Amino acid sequence: MTKGLNYRKDCGECGRTFLTQDRQVKNCPRCVEQIVRREEQLKRAKQKQAKRSRPSASTAKPVQPSEQSLTKELKLQIQKEFDPYREEKNLPRRVVHSRIAKKLKVKRMLVAQALQGGEREVVLTEETEKEVVNRYRSYVLKLERPARGRRKTIAREMGIPFRTVALAVRKWNRQQPTVKELTREQRFFIEKSYFLKLKSRKPLGEVVEEIAQEAACPPLQVFRYLDCIHDGQNGLKKVPAASPDQKETILAGYAEYLSGSAPPEIFLHTLLAEKAGVNHKQAHKVLLNYRLERLRELQPPPTL
Repeated sequence: MTKGLNYRKDCGECGRTFLTQDRQVKNCPRCVEQIVRREEQLKRAKQKQAKRSRPSASTAKPVQPSEQSLTKELKLQIQKEFDPYREEKNLPRRVVHSRIAKKLKVKRMLVAQALQGGEREVVLTEETEKEVVNRYRSYVLKLERPARGRRKTIAREMGIPFRTVALAVRKWNRQQPTVKELTREQRFFIEKSYFLKLKSRKPLGEVVEEIAQEAACPPLQVFRYLDCIHDGQNGLKKVPAASPDQKETILAGYAEYLSGSAPPEIFLHTLLAEKAGVNHKQAHKVLLNYRLERLRELQPPPTL
């Protein structure tokens, strides 16, 4: 088994804390895959757009900065360039505007003007913002994730732009205790206690209240950590499944991990991947599916 110094890093994308033996790593393994996929999607979209809008050598005429104005044709071109970024959650709009302006060789002000209709900021009333937060918080307290995503579902159901919902949720998140504030030992204790208390068949809320008292942290912080370890299923769909024997080895190793008195020095997914002879993502996929199965056992069936 490979041993070495593990560095605790904060992911530059999602903010989660993770352990790595490479000091230069800036993003957690899950976000690395998302970043690669995002860049590939943008690259394909740009290639398709370039084929559709590529002018012939005889008609192409560069626009001089001093002559720039927001014509109808330019506005349509800017809106097409914006399409690949429309569902971006974490990329600031000023960055998107800069990229489009650089590609089309126009002023960023024109890009902002062209997108003003679709990108206008909607100011929520205090009551509406509270409803957005309550719906999002309810998903966290149930460890529930709609197929289309929490923010997109709220936006669609309430008839509010996605970005407006995302900003309201972000504002609320900044006011809450974060997972990053938990020590590694607290996280281990929460995860271990959670699976032990599942056997009691108590409602999730009661389980979390008990864990919060024992771990000396707010219940919402416990919910958010549990929410974190149940997240990421969509990002693992293309990861090859482990064999039955490998799955058995991973789950046996996880049971051993949960029965310990303290977290091991090496990162859990790395430890289990080495034991089972799989890669990091395959080990993560087995663990995530197991956690979700246990969660479904705890949740009552829908009323018919």
